[in-house]
Amino acid sequence: MNDGSNDFELLGSPWICENPHANWTAPAAHGMFKRFKKKEIIIHSGDQIDYIYYLHKGRIKTVAQSPSGSQKILWYIEAGSIFGETPFFNRKPCDYNFFAVTDCEIYIYPMEVIMQEIIPKFPDLTISIIKTLSRKVHILSTQVEDCVFNKPLARVAKLIYLLHQGRILEDKRGSSSIPLTQEDIANTLGMHRVTVNQALKHLKEIQALKEHTHLIIIHDPEKLKEVMEA
Repeated sequence: MNDGSNDFELLGSPWICENPHANWTAPAAHGMFKRFKKKEIIIHSGDQIDYIYYLHKGRIKTVAQSPSGSQKILWYIEAGSIFGETPFFNRKPCDYNFFAVTDCEIYIYPMEVIMQEIIPKFPDLTISIIKTLSRKVHILSTQVEDCVFNKPLARVAKLIYLLHQGRILEDKRGSSSIPLTQEDIANTLGMHRVTVNQALKHLKEIQALKEHTHLIIIHDPEKLKEVMEA
């Protein structure tokens, strides 16, 4: 899987993938190992975070929720990545919920291990923390820029194109589809679901996507790119 580290275009994708140079299982003896079931909340909004989490297997999504209950997906986290580092270093309650999209296996490292073992003795993991924080800042700034300057159709096309370029795909019935629903796309981009539906309909009409009732299947990535750059 492409982690986007050598492709600047992918840095704006809300999909945080593995860092192949950071072996977070190396200090495993100093941490805790836990399993979480699909749809289980791993971190609740409002929790005080005294740990950094390493996702060994599975997929997670980070979700902000308004007082009225509307949601905004900030990013997805793939196996091989860390999470929880922002509230850990901020020393303030977490602002978001972290949901298990699939069954997950996670290593959890408490504060004393991070400060006394990992940072002094594992420089590659310290660099991994800095890279992850920097990547998230870039994702958020890119999302703000897209909201201000880009039209809904271009934003939907861009998200699908970035997932295709980053190889975030699932093989369904012999075709490569993105592992998101229309509702997921709406929540990720901060759009109404009807707006997303209209954008997807147009992308099918120009044959950038294949016609399908339930799956979002990529047919022509170059046409997606043309729409997002128009």
